[in-house]
Order: sequence, then structure tokens, then C-alpha cells
Amino acid sequence: MGEKQQQTLCKFCAGLDLRDAIKRLALPDGTHSSPWHKKLSAIHIASASCVLCAAIMKGWAQSRKQVVEENERDGMFDAEDPPRDLHNPLIEIGAYLNVSVVTLEVIRRRRIVVDGVFLKATCRPKSRASYEAHDPVEAELRVFKESGDGEGPAVDRNSVASEVWQQNSNTTAMGAESALVADELMSPNPLSQKSLGIARSWISKCLKNHGSACGPVYPDEEPSWRHMPTRVLEIVPGSAMVYLRVPSVTQPADSRYVALSHCWGRDGTPFTTTHKNLQGRMEGIQISELPRTFRDAVVLVASLGLRYVWIDSLCIIQDDMRDWETQAAEMANIYRKAYLVIGAANGPSDTIGFLEPRKVQDLVRWEQSSAEPSGICLQLLPAKGRRWTDRAGPDPLSLEPTNARAWCLQERELPMRALSYGSQQAFWECERMRASEDGHVVTQQGSHLMQLCLTGNIGDSVFARPQRGTGSESDQVNWVDWYRMIERYSTRQITKDTDRLPALSGLAQAVTRKIGGEYMAGLWKSGLLEGLMWYRAQPGSVLAVTPEYVAPSWSWASVAGSIKFPMYSWYSKRARWKAEMSDFESLAQYISHMTEQKDLDPYGQLRGGHLTVKVPLLAVTSLRPCQANAPLISNLFGQEPSRPDAIDTAIEVEAGEEGATKKVWIEGGFDRPADGDIKVYGQVSVILLTRLPYVLEDGFLEHCFGLIVVKEADGRYRRVGFVDGFLLELTGDPEAPDELGIIGYPHASEPQVDKRPNSLAYDPLSLGKVEVTLC
Repeated sequence: MGEKQQQTLCKFCAGLDLRDAIKRLALPDGTHSSPWHKKLSAIHIASASCVLCAAIMKGWAQSRKQVVEENERDGMFDAEDPPRDLHNPLIEIGAYLNVSVVTLEVIRRRRIVVDGVFLKATCRPKSRASYEAHDPVEAELRVFKESGDGEGPAVDRNSVASEVWQQNSNTTAMGAESALVADELMSPNPLSQKSLGIARSWISKCLKNHGSACGPVYPDEEPSWRHMPTRVLEIVPGSAMVYLRVPSVTQPADSRYVALSHCWGRDGTPFTTTHKNLQGRMEGIQISELPRTFRDAVVLVASLGLRYVWIDSLCIIQDDMRDWETQAAEMANIYRKAYLVIGAANGPSDTIGFLEPRKVQDLVRWEQSSAEPSGICLQLLPAKGRRWTDRAGPDPLSLEPTNARAWCLQERELPMRALSYGSQQAFWECERMRASEDGHVVTQQGSHLMQLCLTGNIGDSVFARPQRGTGSESDQVNWVDWYRMIERYSTRQITKDTDRLPALSGLAQAVTRKIGGEYMAGLWKSGLLEGLMWYRAQPGSVLAVTPEYVAPSWSWASVAGSIKFPMYSWYSKRARWKAEMSDFESLAQYISHMTEQKDLDPYGQLRGGHLTVKVPLLAVTSLRPCQANAPLISNLFGQEPSRPDAIDTAIEVEAGEEGATKKVWIEGGFDRPADGDIKVYGQVSVILLTRLPYVLEDGFLEHCFGLIVVKEADGRYRRVGFVDGFLLELTGDPEAPDELGIIGYPHASEPQVDKRPNSLAYDPLSLGKVEVTLC
């Protein structure tokens, strides 16, 4: 544990009887309250010298940030006129400082492995209005026993143990207090016996309790070695060597293998298998010669009692394109069928490793007197919304290096069973459980892959919302999880642009096997319109066209840069109540498509492709920069309509039947913003994909989504941008003759029989449709 630092407690914290509280909790479920400070101001003053008060104030500050984020997200106040103290420090907000109720509780919380004990401090304003954003703030500290130096010897990072691990099934009887405070401080060494014991317990519980849910993908196939990749590394206990093996030749009796997910590093890794060194790799590799990450993986796998590990740079012949294509097409099998996937999450490159000593933070030793140490410690937990306490919560691995690499995404999403090492602790994920080394455990039904499949090929969509009339947008709509995953994927770094689709190939293949669906260059046919409507996520950014061909222009994979799919968040980004007065309607009809594969992987690299749709095609007659202020209309409930950050261009289009055309404006943006000169792009048009009318009391407003396209010499069209906005016209204001305003249309004289909100909103442009082929 290292040398203990001297810590002081104020009289109130020193007077807490945690032992008595824990003993009381051992009987019935519930909480135990203790007398403590009455006001936040007093706790703030005490925090200058009291480590527990200081930790609680830090926890409250973190909780306050979460309160603000949740209120902003839920639109609890006017964004244009927020509360004056919204971003003030907690100690400067009067509602918390002196007119709130402060409580401190010792709580017993049921968990899968062992019940946990927590100290919970709450500051709750006595009165509050929703628009003030003065929700209660909470700080929680985990209570545990300090175990001293009884961890046992740690595993040497530079050698493989001569004996594989055997689980010790002996149990020790514990008293009531010990049973409740069985948590221990995480070891700073991830290869300590304590840390390894936790990892082993996760594997054991998964094997014993989860049955077929976390079992082999194809349990009835024989021989078992056919489940293994083409090549694996074999670890021989006690040996200083590892060996590259071909399971179909050696036919091992134990087919369990571990796959490694890791960052190669910015400059790649020099330690690879090529045709030149293939024979030498099979004759043996000195463990001491392996890059640090590979060495860590070998030692960890051996410590878990396993023998085989798959590492891409060593198990794929890197100078053999056909072998690379074959193995890339097998990624879904390699990571899905692995007995375990180890995530080197905190390792930025193979030369650094991922099992470095970790730093223990925010630790409070609770001792009433130095003469009688209690052995009880408290550790501040992250704010409630930032813990792994529920499946929908934030991802604690999101800030680790592997989260920035494109290839690592499917390596995280595919496994049935994964053990990941973050900067501060280890994490477990399987089909039935998520757990962290600090003791949190969350049950779940299905892993990341299963979540993607839940919203694929379902009836509910943005065109058929499942909670119509509730004023809220459901998160369970067709392909929403896939396209949100693509949004995250688009922010990740990738060395070769041509790998953008191969790096998702295994995931696309696994989804298809599970639920079916037709995959179209990163999109799905049954979610085509939602997938076609994408644009840059960051204002002012540029979506770069890749130098080499990657995908058709209508696919997000054709550009490099962070993108988003606006149709999934349209209601929530504007105002949820608008869902009661508008519905998406499709304006496009799928006709056909073709993608030409470049290699053996049907989900991988492309040589070409096109998509034919029947859509309204509007000629662009003028372009100009967007006006600074969003276009207005007087009767939109007094609320200014918002527009996407990516908007930068006002586009004049000509629409209507021959002999009765009219010109209107719509806002949008180019993927690569130019100077607005239409000659730069040649023959420019807009195709409309969907409409979303605002049906108001006196009429409706027409909102449209679509693509800006350029006609090529062969008659096909190439996407160069998007439109997302209301139909606009010049306001006629003599003081601002070029200002655009939203066009208001009267209701239809004879509403449709189905009485939908859109039934009063006819097509104001009399749009005809033609077949358009996008390349």
C-alpha cells in the first residue's frame, strides 16, 4: 500500500461511528443516518483542513456539473436566458449555500458479488423551480477495508509463470461487518494477486452463471480447433519463448484462445510477421524481444491459465495482401469466437504497454484516533451519471487511447467476453454482466453487438414513431444504434482511408448474421433515408474527400471527418413538444443499387458503386452565404427555430410543374465549403429525401431534408452537400431587401381522413419525381 500520509478530520467527521452504522446495516436493508454538518457553508470552511469534507465538496462540484448538463439537455430553462448562477461555483449559489438541507447516510447497496457500503452526502435546496437548475447534488464514497500488504507477490511482467493459475475454491467465513466491507482498495499493480484474482473471479462467474448466453458461438462443431483463427501464438508455461502455430496442423486439444485489441501506435509497429520471418516466428520468439504491449498480453494470458493468444500484427502475414484480405474477412469470427478478448485500452502504442502501475486517487482513511486504527477507508466515486452503474450510463473507457482508433471499435463491440485495462482500473464485459475493479457490477441482456441488433430492421422508425403524441422522441427507432455508432466511429483515427469499411467489416457481418438486412457501403437498405442524410458534425469543419476511392459519394465512408445523422435527433435538438405537430414523410423511393467489391471481403473495400432513387430533383439557380440570424416567422409560439451548426449556404431552387415553376430558398451546406460561386461546382441540383411539416394553428411550415448534387459527364450525380431547413422567401423588408424569412402555408382545405398532424400539410411545391443515379 505504500507509506500512509497523515490525514486530519474535523470534529463532525471524526465523530462519525462508521463501525456501528455498518453493523446496523448487516441486519435489515436500508440506510443509517449520522449527525453531521447542517450547512454547505460550514462544510466548505471545514474542507480546508478536513480530508473527508474536502472529498465531499469535490464530489458535490462534480455532481453540480452533471445537474447543469442534464438541465441543458432536457431544455429545463430558456437557452437564450439561462439562470444567472448556472455556471457559478457551488459555494456562490445561494440555494445551496445556506438555504438547503444537508444529509449524510451510510448505505448498503445490493450487488451481484457482495453487498457494498457507501457514504452518501446530499445537499438539497429547500425550494426550487425547474427553470432554476437547482437540483440536489450528491457525493458518494465507497467504504472498504484496507488490507495492508497481504496481496501476495505480483506477477513479473517480463516472464511467464511456470505454473498456470488454478482457482482456489476455499472460502473464509466472515463476520457481519467484514462481509459488508469486503471491498478492498484496488491494487496499484494490475498484475498483483488481488487484481488478477478479480479478473479470474469475473471469468469464473461468467462460466458458472451465464450458461449458453456467453458460451461458444458454434458449440456443436467438431473438431474444436476449427473454431480458432488461422494462426495463434502458443504460450508454454515456464518458457522464455512463444511460438506461432497453425491450429489446423497442430490440432490442439484446448481451443480456447485470447484475442488482443490494441493500438499499434502512430508510427505503426515494426514487430510483425512477414514471409521473410514466418519460419522464425514458428520456431519461437523470445518474450523479451516482444514489444511491451505484446509482452504484457502474453504474461496476462498465462496468469489467467490460458495458452493461446491472437495478435493481428503477428498472426496475419503483413506483406501478403491475400492473407490480409482473408483474415480481415474473418474478424467477426476471430473476436466473436474468442474465449476472451483483452483490451489494452490505456496503451497508446505497442512500445509502452498497458499494465503499468496505476495511481489511487481521492482516498480518505477514516481513523478516530491514531492509537486505534480502524482500517476503514473511503474513496470518492465519480458523479452518479459517470459511473458504470447502469447499462445506459457513460462509458468509463471513452477517454482511453484505444477509443480514438477506428480498428478498435469493432474489437470492443464484437466480443462475447472482454477484459479491458483502463488507466485506473480493469473492466469486464460479457453478454450478461459489466463490472469494474472498484466493485460495481451491472447486469445486462446482451453485449454491444446485441444492442446494435435490437434496433435493426424494426418497424418503429423516424417515419413511424412508436410514441406518437407523447411529446418525446423514442430512442428505439430503426437502425438508430448503428448510425449513432457510426457517428462515434467517424471521430476515430485511421492510418489508411481505404480501411474505413474493412475496420467495420466484422461488425457488419455479425449484425447481418444475427438479424439479416442488406448492407450498402456502411448503410442499411431498410434504413436508407436516415443513412443518406448525414453531414459534418462540427461547425466550420471540412469533410475531406479521400485521395483513394473508398465508397460512393452517398456513403458517409466516402469522406474523412466527424459526421452526424440529423434525422435521429431532430426533435430533441429543437424542442421535444414539436413531435406532436410534425411527422417525417418520405419523398424518395429506392429503385436499385450496386457495390463492386475490391477484395475477398463482401463487407470490406469497394472498387465502385451506385444508387438509383426516385426523388424530387430541383435545379439550383443561385447560391449565397447564409444570413447571420436564423430565418423567422411571427407565429411560431414566440420561439426562434434553430438550424444546424453545419449550415453555411442559402440555396435558391426552382420547383413546380412545367409552366408553373416558382423559386424558393432553402439552407444547407457543402461538405467542402467553397466561395459560393456556382461555377465552381458546374450543374448543381438538390434532391429532396424527406419532408417534415410544422403544422400550426393557422397553417404549416415546410421543412425539408436532402442532398446537394452535381451532375457528372456520364449523367450520374455526385453528392457535394446537404440541405436541412425550412422553405424560405425574401421578406420584402425595404430595410433588409436580401433577408430571408420562413414561408407560411395555409392548411389543406380537405384534411386527409387519417387525421395525422401532417394531414393538413399538402405538398406546397407540387413536386414531381424522377429517377436519379448517385455515384
